[in-house]
This record gives sequence, C-alpha cells and structure tokens, in this order.
Amino acid sequence: MNEQLFINEAIDSAIRKYIKSKEGMNEAELDSFECVVVRALILIYGELDILNPFKTNNERNFNDNLKKFGLNEVALLEFKERFLNFYKNAMDTLAVKQDFLSIQKSLIDMFMLKKSHVLISDDEIQQFKNLLYTKEDANPSKFALYSKYTPESDEIKNYYSNELFKLNHTYNFSEFKDSLLSNEAYQLAGYNLPEIQNKKEAEIQNINNKVFHFFNIKDNDKDKKRRLESAILYYKKYGNTEKGNGYVNLLLVLSMVATGLMMALIFGIQFLR
Repeated sequence: MNEQLFINEAIDSAIRKYIKSKEGMNEAELDSFECVVVRALILIYGELDILNPFKTNNERNFNDNLKKFGLNEVALLEFKERFLNFYKNAMDTLAVKQDFLSIQKSLIDMFMLKKSHVLISDDEIQQFKNLLYTKEDANPSKFALYSKYTPESDEIKNYYSNELFKLNHTYNFSEFKDSLLSNEAYQLAGYNLPEIQNKKEAEIQNINNKVFHFFNIKDNDKDKKRRLESAILYYKKYGNTEKGNGYVNLLLVLSMVATGLMMALIFGIQFLR
C-alpha cells in the first residue's frame, strides 16, 4: 500500500486504522472515533468509494465520491478541517467539543443527501443511527467518548431527528412534484411556477389541465407531455393566434397528407399488379 499521506493526517490515519481493524489486527480500534467516522462514510458511499481513492492516493476521486449526492465544496472542506483539528487536539476536551459535534453533523448531512437520492432500507437507517454518539448508546467505547466530549447533550440526537423530519417533509411534497410541467409551459399559459409549487396536488392537476387545454391537447391523450413539448415549440415559432388551434390544425394537415400518401401508395401497388 502507498505510504504517502492521504489528504491529511486525520483521514489517512483513520482509514489505515479501519483497514487494520477489518483485517483483525486491531479490532478494538473499530469503535474509535476515527474508525467510526470511516465506517459512517463507508455506510453512506460504499467501501470502494472510500478505500479505492486511499489505495491510489487520489484525493480528487475521494472528493468527487463524497459529493456525488450533492455535498458542496464548502461543506466538504469544513468536514476535512474539523476532522483534522479533532485528530490533532483530541486530548483537549474543550478544544475539540465543537469538532466532535460538527463532524457528526456533517455525516448526518451526507446521509440525508443520500436518502434524498436513493431508497434506503430501515436496517441501513438503524445502522447509521448506531454510529452516532448519543446518551442512549449501548456501546461502552462510544458512550465513553460521548460522555467525555458532550456529557448529557442531546444535540446530535436532535439534529438527526430535525434533519430527518425536514427531509421527510420535503420528500412528501416531492412525491407529486413529478406531476409539475415545465416552467416554460406554465409561463406561456399565463401561470407562475413558484406559485404553483406551493399548491396542493389537486390544484396542480387542475392547473395542468388548463395548460393542456391552452395548447388544445385532449385530456385522454396518453402522450400529453410529449405533445406539450411539440406544442410549445410550435407556439414559440408561429404564435398562438387561434388560442392553440394552430398546433392542432398542423397535426390535422399532416395527418391528411399522410393519409393521402398512403392511399396513393396502395393504388399504385394495385395498378402495378
């Protein structure tokens, strides 16, 4: 393995400890704070996304992997700096208390970003919660660190609960967000997308129907959204002087032309016979 320092002392040391612990060389280290951080990262991103960049000493890949669910550069940099500061000053309880909290909050943010992008099982959620440091922790090693840095504090427990609530609240709204049409469609029909987003699903569907009617697209059309895209292009090119009938008339003309060509082809084949 490449002995060159990976990113910073904290991340390098944590991953090395994790690998040795997994190999059975020092299993007790698995419950150290550094290893727990790595275990959380692996739970969120997968072992390959964390260990492979380490093995190839590729910081850019490591950063890209941590940002794949939407973590921004500022949050990533803060996580690295907090982790390094904790590593260097772990013996000074007061000096690293905020780092101890901030690192866990960063991990919670990463986990919530993942949860907002992919389906996560209840078992995986419980595994992640078990890696946090709270006063309900049944792991003696982890509870000892909790008591050392944040005795009797519910800050991490509350932060996790609040972030989970906000995510679920947002997610419930986004369940029907897919029914929203494009901003351009709403604008051309005289509506404002930001205002529509705050409405209930039934109201959104009602407005959508009005938008489809504006472009003369029938309610029972099974391919309404694709036809809407074509209608918007036609509208932008030719206008809508007949309140949307132009698009429908174009379809009728094309249909008639196609029918005529088909009939001509049929008669031509019969004539050749």
